[in-house]
Amino acid sequence: MKSRLVSLLRCPACRGALRLDEPGAAKREIISGSLECVACGKRYAVEGGVPRLLTASAREIERRWTASRFGYLWSQSPAGTPATTESYHFEKLEAAVALPPARGTILDAGCGEGRDLANVARRTGVEVIGVELSDGGVVTSYARTHDLPNAHVVQGDLRAIPLADESFDLVYSYGVVHHLTPPQAAIREMARVARRGATVVIYVYEDFTTRALAMRAGLRTVNSVRGMTTRLPPRLLLRLCQLASPLVYATFTVPHLALRRVPGLRSVAGALPFRHGKGPFSLGGDLYDRFSAPVELRFSREGTADLLRQAGLVDVRTGYERGWVAAGVKPEA
Repeated sequence: MKSRLVSLLRCPACRGALRLDEPGAAKREIISGSLECVACGKRYAVEGGVPRLLTASAREIERRWTASRFGYLWSQSPAGTPATTESYHFEKLEAAVALPPARGTILDAGCGEGRDLANVARRTGVEVIGVELSDGGVVTSYARTHDLPNAHVVQGDLRAIPLADESFDLVYSYGVVHHLTPPQAAIREMARVARRGATVVIYVYEDFTTRALAMRAGLRTVNSVRGMTTRLPPRLLLRLCQLASPLVYATFTVPHLALRRVPGLRSVAGALPFRHGKGPFSLGGDLYDRFSAPVELRFSREGTADLLRQAGLVDVRTGYERGWVAAGVKPEA
């Protein structure tokens, strides 16, 4: 943990400021140590370079189960800082809702394995903080970004973001809030930490209400299978998803690649799921994402926009990118 991060950290229990619990630590990077809340006295560990700012909640069992499922996947991601920036989720958010160039202090709300965190940190004029719930996620994110001077990792729950009010010029979250209950709590927290005039942008799964009957039936079938797969051990489920990847690639990605070349069928090609596959064995992680999470909420375009409006955001706009992307602005006053 880079020492300058401390001024932005807040106690997840009472939002009090935190202080380092050892003299002289403010002048160096902290790999291990502790933080104390100046208001309520609660103490939090710094482990492996990451402040662990979690507190008990009424949804503790759900939180731990969700974190363990995704944490296992993130822990399988190759560690180490990539040599070059690779397009990932943040670039899709930018394109879907025409975000202005990222500048200033940025929050990656639910940074997962840290690929977006690393990518955004390589941009000029930014400081990026990733908040992640899972142990596997924060370990991999820290390994991927610890050599980047403007990237930070914090372990925390998006429903109680352990960061100061109105601190960020941009807040984004890709594919996270639809795994939380209630999602509105996370978006209110994202709005709280955004500065006046800052943009908050999210991506969530679509509910298929406007899709063809066959697509809606397919989603119902997947949801019925999830009742079993969410109970499988993570290692076994990931292996099954990796084995299923070539079949899914052949069923959806290959037809997409063929149909998009036919002018009259491009809309059909664009509606196929898993059209983004990069090879027969590239979809294991996506399948695991869909079949592992104990909570999976889905939204219409208007429902997605309403999530932001309910958090007090204005000028809400939406876009589509294998699901709904919505961006809103925190009012100036």
